[in-house]
Amino acid sequence: MILHKDAERAIKRMQDSSHVLDFLKKLQRYPATPGDHYELDNKGKPIQLKILKRHVLIYFHDPFANETRVLDLRHTEVG
Repeated sequence: MILHKDAERAIKRMQDSSHVLDFLKKLQRYPATPGDHYELDNKGKPIQLKILKRHVLIYFHDPFANETRVLDLRHTEVG
């Protein structure tokens, strides 16, 4: 798994990141774990969106390289 710098910084800023870290461990064990939703990028690659409490983890799995890239973690307010 590759953790991009934006995601790494967002995790470090969190007061309690245990739920995010638990999901990242799951992604390491099962790289093709789907998110709650996905959107296709301009090349047709599915970008996964996983809701984790008040955050959205943005990632994609590259089956050819057999790796998962975590692009970002964004704070979101639902309501």
